[in-house]
Amino acid sequence: MEQSLRTILIDDEPLCTAGLKIDLNEICPEVEVLGSFNSPIEALSKIDIIKPDLVFLDIEMPEMNGFEFLTNVKNINFKIVFVTAYDEFAVQAFRQHAIDYIMKPVDRGQLRDAVDKVMTSIEDSNYYFQVEALLKSMHLGPKSKKISVPNSDGFDLITIDDILYCQSHGNYTEIFFGIESKLVSRVLKNVEASLEGHNFHRVHASYLVNLDKVKSIHRNDGGFLIMDNNQRINMSRDKKGNIFDKLK
Repeated sequence: MEQSLRTILIDDEPLCTAGLKIDLNEICPEVEVLGSFNSPIEALSKIDIIKPDLVFLDIEMPEMNGFEFLTNVKNINFKIVFVTAYDEFAVQAFRQHAIDYIMKPVDRGQLRDAVDKVMTSIEDSNYYFQVEALLKSMHLGPKSKKISVPNSDGFDLITIDDILYCQSHGNYTEIFFGIESKLVSRVLKNVEASLEGHNFHRVHASYLVNLDKVKSIHRNDGGFLIMDNNQRINMSRDKKGNIFDKLK
């Protein structure tokens, strides 16, 4: 019996997911479509439950784009076929990092080829390093503007420019923005990776700070920052010099 690929489809256009499901059912019998999502936020809330082998992922979506979606997935342990209409920069990156993609409107021959590549590379341990390299390269393009954080039944989107700082609480991180804060089940290092390229800097083992939200910087008492909300953030000795240089 041929190996089955547990698969989900993510695209904000219902006609696209419906059409892709029909194409897969007719020409790729080894693909088992377990879910179609027109909201990447909803897909984020379900992906750890479904545990797919393969995700067909649209790039341009209003809630968050495909790259933002992946940076918010805790563990990328599935293969990805990106679906794109016109993003030339992304296509160049896919080719460079050997990541599969198909163009809209979907050509059945191209779709069959993409699935064949996934089937032959299903045990490729280097694949996830290629995905990581791809996501890092995407920082050369438009920056993500929002970060998703879990709520009781899905995800909230926080505008990155509104975040003041993040504080580590072991396996949890508290994100402070405006007069609110949210405690999320992500370690600070993981949150830091999601905020790369947005002028956030580690000033202490427990604090990641948005340098655009620093009101003042002080050398006494070991060195500390005052944030826009008047919160005092202590700096560690090994980070202090670098932060003073950045804020001069």
